[in-house]
Amino acid sequence: MERKKIFGLIIILIAGLISCKRSDTGSSGSLAGSLQTSVAEILGTDISATTAATEHAAAVESYCGDSSAYVISGTGDIDHFRIPGWSFTTANHMKFSIPHIDSCVTVSVSSSSYPKEIVIEFIKGCSNHRHDRSGKIIIDLSDTITNAGAVQTVRYENFYIDTISVDLEATIKNLGKNSSGNWLIEKTYDQTITSGEDVAVRKNTETQEWITGFETAVRSDNKYYLSGSGTIVLNDTVRFSKLITTPLLFDASCDYISSGVIELTRGGVTSTIDYGDGTCDDVATVATGGTTEEINLHSVKFRHGGNFSANCPGFGHKKPGGH
Repeated sequence: MERKKIFGLIIILIAGLISCKRSDTGSSGSLAGSLQTSVAEILGTDISATTAATEHAAAVESYCGDSSAYVISGTGDIDHFRIPGWSFTTANHMKFSIPHIDSCVTVSVSSSSYPKEIVIEFIKGCSNHRHDRSGKIIIDLSDTITNAGAVQTVRYENFYIDTISVDLEATIKNLGKNSSGNWLIEKTYDQTITSGEDVAVRKNTETQEWITGFETAVRSDNKYYLSGSGTIVLNDTVRFSKLITTPLLFDASCDYISSGVIELTRGGVTSTIDYGDGTCDDVATVATGGTTEEINLHSVKFRHGGNFSANCPGFGHKKPGGH
């Protein structure tokens, strides 16, 4: 589901920015502006979660003999080998035949010891579900992220989904374990998504409380709660503050966020996104202006015929195959 979500979600986000009634976005009390921001936050949160899964998997991978790999030589020839505990020179490009690294991605690692830099590169034409990816995710690690005190920085370089630019700068810190024995990870990030003249900017400081999966490179065992606050700005016009009032539950066994509440506020107007009580389903509710309606987390559409649908039509996307 991860690959389907990440590339489709960015397309939906930009479509959503375009489809809402632009004439209303300048008003602090605008229903359309509130709905537009709510949908952008839902999609941006999901995009962040899916990209973070790839980043975390690469950061936790030991690259020390546990994985078979391909070294890509300068001539383009591929030599298959078993990594003998890091006996090759630094900055080799490796294509890993392990589940958490995509088949059309190369990975380079600057050193066998810390600090180190990991570069995940999507070669142009690396496509999935008809969306082409290109560019780099660059991770700098002071220590293995599974050690308390480790600091990881992440930035995107010329990263595109089709013609849409995705920029990210983030700092991730391992704060150690809490009284419950769960790892606490603090992430501060600035994410910008650009398509033509349409821009969505999300700035957040968040804390992940990992329940399971933090110490493994496997994505399927990831489970954590997310809390924090920040801002979201659409086209330099609509600016909302954000607060996670009930931690969001991310569980890899479910395709969607299954619980948690986000409040978005501007000029005394608050929009509330509620993901439910922990049941794994594709439904959340959005409440604003005295009205509460359901939004489908798969199609990203409000209930047909409702007030929100009338004010923000056009959310959603064609599924692969054009259906």
